[in-house]
Amino acid sequence: MREIRADVIVLGGGPAAMLATLFSMQCGADTLLVCKQSPGTSGNIVIARAGHSVPFGEDDSPEIFLEDTLTGGAYLNQPDVAAAMCEDATARIHDLHSWGVTFMAQADGSFELQPQGGHTKNRGLYPTINWGTEVARPLRAKLDREHAQILERIIAVDLLVAEGCCRGVIGFDTRSGETLLLRASATVLATGGAGQIYAETTNAGGITGDGYAMALRAGLWLTDMEFVQFYPAVIKKPKSTQVVAPTLFPLGARFFNERGENILKNVPGGGQATRDMMARAIYLEIMNGVGLDGAIRLDLKDVSLEDIRHFAPDNAELFERRGVSPHADDIYIAPKAHFFMGGLPTDGQGATAMAGLFAAGEVAAGAHGANRLSNNAFVEAYTLGARAGRAAAEAARNAPQEKDSLLQPLAARHADAIECKKCINARAAGPSREVKRICWEKAGIVRTGEKLEAAHADLEGVARRLGDCGGGRAAHLTEAFEAENMCLTARATVEAARFRTESRGAHYREDYPNQDDAVWQVNVALRLREDGSIEAVKRPVGAPIGQSAGR
Repeated sequence: MREIRADVIVLGGGPAAMLATLFSMQCGADTLLVCKQSPGTSGNIVIARAGHSVPFGEDDSPEIFLEDTLTGGAYLNQPDVAAAMCEDATARIHDLHSWGVTFMAQADGSFELQPQGGHTKNRGLYPTINWGTEVARPLRAKLDREHAQILERIIAVDLLVAEGCCRGVIGFDTRSGETLLLRASATVLATGGAGQIYAETTNAGGITGDGYAMALRAGLWLTDMEFVQFYPAVIKKPKSTQVVAPTLFPLGARFFNERGENILKNVPGGGQATRDMMARAIYLEIMNGVGLDGAIRLDLKDVSLEDIRHFAPDNAELFERRGVSPHADDIYIAPKAHFFMGGLPTDGQGATAMAGLFAAGEVAAGAHGANRLSNNAFVEAYTLGARAGRAAAEAARNAPQEKDSLLQPLAARHADAIECKKCINARAAGPSREVKRICWEKAGIVRTGEKLEAAHADLEGVARRLGDCGGGRAAHLTEAFEAENMCLTARATVEAARFRTESRGAHYREDYPNQDDAVWQVNVALRLREDGSIEAVKRPVGAPIGQSAGR
């Protein structure tokens, strides 16, 4: 087992991880960025549209931005976390601009702000080429200019916890299978979400809930895991995995079923509706049999070709490449799993309830509450990633000396568990596919108690099977650990959805269709019991991160 030490270890490869690394280094900490693939060229950032919500407008402010964010999250957001995102948004965008990210601008050079669903002001800001790579490449270049230490192709398996404090992680090289002990005085989890637990997803491969699962196994609470956002409109015809630009909705994009009925006509806000309401409306039409091959027709006739090219250049390029006229030809869309609002509860500086452990980005809860507003994900990653990096550097500077007598035996036990997995020949590919099917069919956009009970039982069975999966080859070992993480995250998602007997934000229970503030204006907190079951309890909104959840 090879050992590597740093003051701060950051896990992840997306914008939250890269910002945490940069800001930790700026604070003087010896910082190591550890990624399953390669920062800047992997994960969701390279396949996502790169929309940002920023209160640059003269009639806008961080306070108005915060109120929109809290309203969109049905007031389940952690106020200090959401406020941190809204307060720091403009500063972080200026950072990115100075590092080489070029954003759409007006003739006078000011940033061009566009409308977006759920926001009361125009604050949608996009790179001139609206693709995540236009953010990822400059961020990676900035890391390289600053001579950041980066360890690639490493999967973290578990947090190392000694005397209630996180002391790093144990993992292995996904190419060679070599086990690694990564020791640090502070660790930042920025591992992203868990979109791969669904059969239909916009997420890249490798987004398998690793951070959620590591936190649960370390005894930490997660919150808000029932709130999974499904992007309402992913292009299915012409064949693609591209999402429809959210700016097209308020500009006049409409959705029609096969009876020629406008699906959003009776949805509050229409084209300005939040994503949860749009996705649910579209999904129900498909389930009611008035779609075509599991999709709904997108009508862009009310959006000028000039606006499509300007506000959705990637969509326009796709249509042109496929010989499709956005005004004359049929275009079909369907919703897919997109983003997790829940995760590790943190404070406004990214600190978790465990000393030495910080979290930022999609793996952390708090910024979005019950539903994330359009384009808030990138800004959350920048702002809270930066804050977590700074706070981790400060924590590392003041951390007590590690005790080898405690850490070495702990690391050895974790390493032995990895070695045992290497000796198992059964592949985890089958159980992994089963998790995805169960979640999509029984814990998706529209839920019922009956379906969730079935999902709970099915996932318990998959979890038992996964105990006998592994592989001597590094790729099969990675597959096994990712499948275990997917299954544990799926179980947490289902347990939270079973527990919350109301509908709110992105969580819709057909058997409890109404929002019940008297009972459910709370966060649902989850932890892994010693017997392997998952406990769900209510937690007051805004409660200190270390406070025990109450029943």
